[in-house]
Parts: sequence; structure tokens; C-alpha cells
Amino acid sequence: MRVVHLVHSYPPEFRGGTEACVETLAAAQLARGDEPLVISGSDVRMESGARAGGVADEVSREHVGHIPVWRLRRRPEENYSVDARLPRMGDLVLRLLEESGPAVVHLHHTLNLTSDLASRILSAGIPVVATLHDYTLVCARFFLVRPDGESCASHFPLPSRRCFECVLPDFPGGAEQLEHELRDKAACAPVEAEALSSAIVPSQLAAKHWEQSGLFRAHQLEVVPHAPGIGGSKALHSPVEGRLRLGTWGHLAPTKGVHDLLEALRELPSKAVSLRVFGAPTDPAYGEELKKLAEGLDVTFTGSYRSEELREAAAGIDLAVFPSRAEETFGLVVAEARALGIPVVTSDRGALPEGVGSAGASVAAASPQALADLLREILEDPSRLAAWRAATAQELLDPASHADLVDAVYQRAIDTYRESR
Repeated sequence: MRVVHLVHSYPPEFRGGTEACVETLAAAQLARGDEPLVISGSDVRMESGARAGGVADEVSREHVGHIPVWRLRRRPEENYSVDARLPRMGDLVLRLLEESGPAVVHLHHTLNLTSDLASRILSAGIPVVATLHDYTLVCARFFLVRPDGESCASHFPLPSRRCFECVLPDFPGGAEQLEHELRDKAACAPVEAEALSSAIVPSQLAAKHWEQSGLFRAHQLEVVPHAPGIGGSKALHSPVEGRLRLGTWGHLAPTKGVHDLLEALRELPSKAVSLRVFGAPTDPAYGEELKKLAEGLDVTFTGSYRSEELREAAAGIDLAVFPSRAEETFGLVVAEARALGIPVVTSDRGALPEGVGSAGASVAAASPQALADLLREILEDPSRLAAWRAATAQELLDPASHADLVDAVYQRAIDTYRESR
């Protein structure tokens, strides 16, 4: 099956959870005999004065891990906003789809592209499946969390007046322009949802939220958890008596709550607990804040990392901690930890507890004290770690099984589209 994946960015330019999921899925599809192509947005812009219309100026083509990747460049003035429709980018995507001739399009994210892709692609005669990696369709901040850390998960349907109050302090266009863009975003969302043959959601909680939104009919939503693209540790875990060695990884953004973890560590005996932080800060100022919070603690910041580094470090990590404040739809880092045989502690936001299962525990989000209390209990009685570690492999999908499930969704979408014509 020839399938085109549409995503806002792609390695090696950027690798976040969504990009990692697409990379793993495309590789598994290639291995099973499908023909995946990635069409990606990019933060690399066209040169000022370059003429649109010449595909060579607008698109760079390469192979990443044997997968063809076509990166689309925006003009300098084509910026993200609340109403993220960029007509030229939409036209460019359609031209490339006509060239590539996919049986189905898998839409992962519209950022850096245009927010009305699904309806445009369906109008061009191609069935569309989406994975709802986050809540971009209704939330300008993607993860239903305000800058003050408050969750918006219980405030569907969105967008609403609440969104106006949340976004306005950071919106350069002023109140009148924001009102206009929020209305357009609200009008675009149901059109895009209707254009999807299926919407894959990676957790039961995400499915529940989208049902509450009123945008999707029940038959459109298909729960398929992501598969971590990382294998087990090379070495057996070797605990150190009287020590609790923690690890956390991913992009270091305020919504991921690493500052909450560092504050929690200040409540614990410094000689008994260590932490390795894998990942680069999304904002230099936040990176400096984390370093200040880590002063006097046994904390190592590794910066950007490769999967191989996590695999090599896994034997020396007793517990992975992900105190995200975001309403995560899945939490790929949790699945990665479990695939490495590492038990997990997370916040109770979004689908993180669902991902933890019996392989760890969850505590209240945005509460360093609650996290410190749990870590202290584990430090005083580490016996539960063994049971959590034994449960890490339960109910995890491998990439090949995940690709089989997704391809079955594609086939249903293609069949339904053909029957409707």
C-alpha cells in the first residue's frame, strides 16, 4: 500500500513524540512491504524573494532511514497563528499528492503546513486517516493546559471564551484579530473532523475527550496505542542498595514538569537520590531555570540524546519520572521506559496513568510535594520497584503489530471511501 504521512516536522531536523511515532510507523510499514512517503513541514524557510511555484525552491527531497522525506518550506511571512490556514502550503501538498499517488493519506499534524488539510485532500479524491496526537484541532496550545498549569480537559467544547483569555496575552495581533481567528478555528474544526474516514487515538482517555467534543462520531474513533521504537537494555539492571537512581527524558519544556521533579528532589536526602536528564530545553531561559533548581543536587543534564544512549543508560536507572502538566494523549516516553524495562512514575494528567498500568504509579500534577512523598516512600521501601519492573512489558505493542493495526484502519478507510462514491 502506498501511504503518505503528513507531519509538521521530521528527523533529523526535529524529533519529538509525534515525529518519533511517525518514524517508527513508517519504518515498520516499509518492512512489511508498504510504500510510505513522509511529507513534512519545516522550520527552514524559503529564501526572501524566492518565487513560489517552483517546486525545487519550495520542497527539499531526501531519504531518512530508507524512507523518502519531502520537506516543505514556508515563506518568511507564513507564520503559525490560531487560525493556521496557509493556502499556498495546502496547494503545494495537493500537488505533491498528485505526483505521489497514495492510496491513503495519514495526517499526523498540520502545524507548519495548513490547518484545513483533511477537507482539501478528501476533495481531491483521496481518503484521509488522522492520528490525533494532541488537541491542536481545538486548542491553540495543543495540550489543553494554560500557561499557569491549569488543565482545560473538562471544558469541552473548545474553542471558547476561555481560549480567548488564555491566548490573548501572547497574541501579537490584538483582541479583535484573535476573536476573528478563534471563530475561524471553531468553524474549521468540524469540517476537518467530518473529512476524516477514521481518527486514530492512542488512548481510551483521548477517545473519551474527543467524544465529549462533539466533533467525531463514535465509529470514526479507533483506539490504537503507539509502539515505542526502542528495544530493551543491553545490560541487566543492577540496583545499588540505599540509592534511588532516577531518569527523565524528552524535550525540556515547562509543560513537561521537569522543574516539579527538581523541586521534589530538594525534599529528599541528596546523597540517596540521583537524576539523569536527557533532552534539550525548548527555551534557553527555561534551561537556565532548571540548572538553578538543580544546584546542590546530584543531577546530570546530558542535552540532546539518541535512543542508543537511553538503551545504554537503562541498566543504571531504577525509576523513570515524567511529571508532565500537559493533557497527554499517550506519553511516548512512558512506553519507551517500559520497553527498556524501567518502571515509571508520572503525573495524573491526561493518559499518562493509562500508559503506566501496573508498571508504576501516578501522583497529582503540578505538586512537587506529592511527588517527593512518593519518592521518599520508594526510597524507604524499594520492594515495589521489582513488581513494577516485572510489569513493564505487559500489553506493549511492538512496531510490527502496530503497523498491522494501522494498515487495517487504512484498508477500512479505503473500502468505505470506494463504497461512498
